[in-house]
Amino acid sequence: MESCIDRAAAERFAPAFKALGHPMRLQLVAGLLNQECNVKHMTACLGVAQATVSQQLAVLRAAGVVAHERKGNQVCYRVTRPWLRQLVRLVARAQQED
Repeated sequence: MESCIDRAAAERFAPAFKALGHPMRLQLVAGLLNQECNVKHMTACLGVAQATVSQQLAVLRAAGVVAHERKGNQVCYRVTRPWLRQLVRLVARAQQED
């Protein structure tokens, strides 16, 4: 089988895909593509505990999918991989077709 993705690229992208393998992390990334925000805002939007959101953000940070920045007494998160915007749009389109 011939692959259109070489080994080096597969190894570079795999951690991000693995991190997106949890539904909440996919939702977090989709939301963060629209705007940077803090954990408090994310917990309110998703209706889950702060600890849960923080755990999922830690996985995304470890995979290099999101980064955080302190702004005063808040920590704001943003997506670091621009190509994720296209991937999330594809998922949203598939959701509508399903």
